[in-house]
Amino acid sequence: MTRTAVVAGASGLVGRCIVDQLRKAGGWNIIGLGRRAQTMPDVRWIAVDLTNAVDCRRALNPLQEVTHVFYAGRYDHPEGVPESVEINTAMLVNMINALEPVAKLQHVHVVHGSKYYGHQLGPVPVPMVEHQARAANKNFYFNQEDFLMERARDAMWSYSTSRPHAFCDPAIDHPRSIGLVIAVYAAIQRELSLPLDFPATEIGFHAVTQFTDLALLGRSVVWMAAEPHCANQAFNVVNGDYPRWSELWPDFAANFGMKAGTPQNIKLEHWIKDKGPVWAAIVKKHHLRVSDVQQLALWPYGDYQLRPQWDVMSSMEKARKLGFQDAVDTPTMFRKQFENYRTLKVIP
Repeated sequence: MTRTAVVAGASGLVGRCIVDQLRKAGGWNIIGLGRRAQTMPDVRWIAVDLTNAVDCRRALNPLQEVTHVFYAGRYDHPEGVPESVEINTAMLVNMINALEPVAKLQHVHVVHGSKYYGHQLGPVPVPMVEHQARAANKNFYFNQEDFLMERARDAMWSYSTSRPHAFCDPAIDHPRSIGLVIAVYAAIQRELSLPLDFPATEIGFHAVTQFTDLALLGRSVVWMAAEPHCANQAFNVVNGDYPRWSELWPDFAANFGMKAGTPQNIKLEHWIKDKGPVWAAIVKKHHLRVSDVQQLALWPYGDYQLRPQWDVMSSMEKARKLGFQDAVDTPTMFRKQFENYRTLKVIP
């Protein structure tokens, strides 16, 4: 039986991975949503402004065939600025309000994140588990989850949410990528004949961290939508290993043919400001794609990922017990990312 999925935010990193997994799984008609028209193989595209309830009804009311929603939409925000609770909540509400009266919905999946637990605010109990209390701050995850719980109570459809951490993907067109940050930082340090110093604190260097390979996330959310036992629940989705930066750093250095350095407690956001000429020389020397190093990677995001001085660790036990056994080896994941950047002539 063929099902029809609507993927909100289908042109973003997460949305693209969900679309890719739906293609691989087979048996899905796929409709992508975004603010601007796109061309994607095997995807019917609809341009819609999810912040506008009227536009949602115009674009989505005809979609009677939709059975599943995969929601990976987010309202744009600068790094370090709190995301709008009101706008992000309204976007999901507008979409469901437009689809629910006309479509035979079976399941709605919404991608959230590990900020649900408040690890970005300071140390939290680890491993973080899904029944843990919400963080004591405003977060649109909470409002969206409350909406889903309330609406699904009397609906014919169920919902699920995922809580990934530190999205990782080999793509080069999204600067909010810790892999790109590390790769470009390493290339500049090497050009300056410097070791690959860790650009944060000694304490942070030895803290436990985690990552979510986006292909893994795509597989997990399609699994949640099809597994009845996942109905009306949230699930952590991370690679499943929990390395320390101090364990990863020698592998990174070896990958770039460098000596592993020591923690230097610098902010990449400031460090990068005078590195434009160095990057331009690297691009010219190695015949790379021409790029603005200030825009190629999101440097404040690098600081966000590298500077925590406490352990960050999400338990995968809940998903494991229900049958999702996929895991990703983080060092291997990063090696594949770096190799892809080289193949695409982004780094030397």
